[in-house]
Amino acid sequence: MGRAQYVLLILYALYRVLGMFLFYFIHFLTHPQKIFAKRKVHHCPPALRDESYGMHQFITVNGIKLHCVISGPEDAPVMLMLHGFPEFWYSWRYQIREFNKDYRVVAVDLRGYGESDKPLDSKAYTIPQLVSDIIELISSVCKDKCVLVAHDWGGIIAWRVVYQRPDLIAKYIVLCCPHPKRYLELAKVDQDTLMRQWYVLLFQFSYIPEMIIRADDYLFLKDLFTDSKTGVVNTNRMDDDAISAFIYTFSQENALKCPLYYYKTMRDPNKQRDQPRDQKVQIPTLLMMGVHDSFLTQALGEGNEKFVENIRVKNIDGSHWLQQDCADEVNREMRGFLENQLYVYCSISYFLFYLARRIFVNFNIPLVDNWCV
Repeated sequence: MGRAQYVLLILYALYRVLGMFLFYFIHFLTHPQKIFAKRKVHHCPPALRDESYGMHQFITVNGIKLHCVISGPEDAPVMLMLHGFPEFWYSWRYQIREFNKDYRVVAVDLRGYGESDKPLDSKAYTIPQLVSDIIELISSVCKDKCVLVAHDWGGIIAWRVVYQRPDLIAKYIVLCCPHPKRYLELAKVDQDTLMRQWYVLLFQFSYIPEMIIRADDYLFLKDLFTDSKTGVVNTNRMDDDAISAFIYTFSQENALKCPLYYYKTMRDPNKQRDQPRDQKVQIPTLLMMGVHDSFLTQALGEGNEKFVENIRVKNIDGSHWLQQDCADEVNREMRGFLENQLYVYCSISYFLFYLARRIFVNFNIPLVDNWCV
């Protein structure tokens, strides 16, 4: 990023932050009782203990405990789901119920989120630490390769996992998170792509982001998921029960402080030593982007084939919260991608089998009894 671009980003971020403060100042000026109102105590909503989502387990990896919701046949292939910010395992609720008939679905709360451990040192949230968590988690829950599914920050972590340990991943599905090098490539030349990340600068401050998010009983969170600019397109997918689940989760102790450390560690280049390598990703990949994503431009979905050998890109008529907003279409694309790959592999196997059989027959090589039909 050039100096001029960096200055422009800072000025734009300040403009957005001042606008946000002005909004809350006017809001509290017109509703003074909310300033002195006692902070509301939120209770765990029934949806978070719904047994149809699976068993709640804690798995120790990399020196911490990660909370996982696990469902599906024990002998089925593992599908591991990584959420983004500000989310937790519950953001995959529509996918858990869709795929736990055919897969051993593991939806995890990333380090610092939900019921997972929350180290209070920002150094515990560097990219290498987060990647190590997921690599160890895969080894713990999976006997073979898994299907890795990720969204937003989960995708930032997952791209590194795919590069570092391709032997652990059978297929990769990522939502609203293009290849990291594609993002950097476009951010250098496209001002819109850069400006949409203004909030990253806001999150570098201490206390202020937490104050903004908590204000007026987490109005920020409600607006983020339901506002016409940043929220879901299909409002029925983010009902009051879902909003209650998110507010309850992020109202717990250190539930905002720790996820915000993810952004704070981004500013120190010495902590990020595992940038994606030059070689292409070889794992079959499905990238889904939201047409109405307020934080990522549509152009980021283009050009990823330079970094991924076998990639399918699908633009979906939804917001940044794609797996919740357009659950049916996301599930359909996921299933089609997974079954397509299986069909391709079976077709190749059958072709090789048929070719070998013809060679044996044409050259009168004796066949082992009943080895082919």
